[in-house]
Amino acid sequence: KEQFSLCPCIQPKFFNDKPVECELNKFTDTMQFLHTEVNGFTQVVAVDEAFDLFTRAWCVAELVEAEARGIPQAVKVHSQGAVDCNYDNLS
Repeated sequence: KEQFSLCPCIQPKFFNDKPVECELNKFTDTMQFLHTEVNGFTQVVAVDEAFDLFTRAWCVAELVEAEARGIPQAVKVHSQGAVDCNYDNLS
């Protein structure tokens, strides 16, 4: 099993063994709360120039979760030039 090192800051780290303090397990609850409690809530998807956003699992998971919950999404890209440069990699 691959392990990743923790950041060296002095802040305490909480994992799934402490579910109340853990921030890793709040994702879907937060998305649902915002969708139901914030009138007009929309997910703004700020796409970086190289479109690396789509290679990050947690970013794709957020997009999928928003779509599944019917949360409106507004996609903002760096530029038309960035779209043109990455066009072949986007399908």
